[in-house]
Amino acid sequence: MRENIHRPFLDTTPENVKTFINSVPQYAQEDDPTFWPENKLHQVRIERLQRQVGWLAEASPFYREKFKEWGIRQQDIQTFEDLQKVPPTTKADLMADPQKFRLQFEKPTIYDQTYSIVYTTGTTSGVPTRYEYTSHDFLGILEAGRRIYKMQYALPGDRVFNVFPLSPLPHVAMFAGSLANAAGISYTTGMTGPAYPDFPIHRSTESVLDQIEIARPQILVGITSFVRRLLQQAVQEGRDLSFLYMLQISGESTTQGMRQKIQESMRACGADHVFISSSYGFTEGGIGWGPCNPDSNLHNIAPDQMYLEILDADTYERVPDGEEGLVAITHLNRRGMPLLRYLLGDLSSISHERCPYCGRIGESIRLSCGSAHVTRTSDLFKVKGVLVNPECIHDVIMNYPEVLEYRIVLENSQPGDPHSGDELILTVAVDPEYHLQEEQLEHWISDVKERVFNSAEIHPDVEIVSDSSTIYDPEKNFKATRVIDNRVQSE
Repeated sequence: MRENIHRPFLDTTPENVKTFINSVPQYAQEDDPTFWPENKLHQVRIERLQRQVGWLAEASPFYREKFKEWGIRQQDIQTFEDLQKVPPTTKADLMADPQKFRLQFEKPTIYDQTYSIVYTTGTTSGVPTRYEYTSHDFLGILEAGRRIYKMQYALPGDRVFNVFPLSPLPHVAMFAGSLANAAGISYTTGMTGPAYPDFPIHRSTESVLDQIEIARPQILVGITSFVRRLLQQAVQEGRDLSFLYMLQISGESTTQGMRQKIQESMRACGADHVFISSSYGFTEGGIGWGPCNPDSNLHNIAPDQMYLEILDADTYERVPDGEEGLVAITHLNRRGMPLLRYLLGDLSSISHERCPYCGRIGESIRLSCGSAHVTRTSDLFKVKGVLVNPECIHDVIMNYPEVLEYRIVLENSQPGDPHSGDELILTVAVDPEYHLQEEQLEHWISDVKERVFNSAEIHPDVEIVSDSSTIYDPEKNFKATRVIDNRVQSE
């Protein structure tokens, strides 16, 4: 029966998606809000917003204090237009005292107990920030997880193999197995990650490939840079990956050139048609955003649980669809540590249009720079007074089929002298299979410099290395470090 079900990721239309959903009983039975009429979704979201604000007014130490400071009453926030009266909440606010965000109800239910504690990264102190999910929240995440697997055409009985590295701290990614289980999908963790001497449980790349061939999953998930290298090794060793239909990759944007190389690797391993899905997620949401086909926006598959805005980086005013700004989320159905207009530290743009491919509604995240849907504001840097988005350089360099790996290195023109100016060195490992002769290589380097300047308005120095492992070694690091800033700053 399941072999006859067509997964429409290559010929995605609202009609084909509807046929797929109706052919899977557990998907067909769900009253999915992403397919509701727009007025129905809007009304339900308004009701959820009002209830959420009521919970905050009742039980949030942080927002009770802030509502008083801002002169805002519960009844002042009745619509999403009213939401603009609320100043954004920042990561610094959350990091300063996470427990002030934890709802403290006078009469909590069993579903208000802490179900799981995870940790965010990116604090100025280097100490991860605690974030709690209640049982109520966890069940909401499971529902959203089932929807994202439905959106990406997984079938009950499919198998997922996870090659994300084991985290030394509880991370939101640890929910991934439960999300798959909510869709009736089995889940195996590959135990990748840097070795820990006391307990040698991490597997080598070779061992991970052995396990994948044994498990024969339909879906492989992992960090983009590691998956690329894993597939390169699979090709070299003549591995059989014909059972795969989808790669769920994240951690860096996937250019068209990267997609082509990945597809070539998959075909060499027996998988002719593979859905490459680049997703987006964040600790404070617990919900993944993904595409319904390789060319679509990233969809909010739980618009009944979360609302998204894009805000001007200077004024915090809401900007129109299609215009880039800061990503802000508002929870609509959370009982643990809900947030209003919380700035994730990302830049992007959104659309409210119904998806022409699958027919879903709710906010979707658009491409914002090259192949990137989202840029971390912390990743931006200045060189010679020019603000550089590294995603623009990534989109240029990773569209060259000759490139195996690259790294951006920032240096002072005179080592150790902060007043000597800046240099951007683009270190690139070129695939020896292309056999670029000296004259060809010089022409290639000139082309790289010109395209980087046209995209990022910066002239790089280009340094070619023969060994890609000097830039990224998958046996030591399971994610490539793309930017290293060695500059000494003036005091």
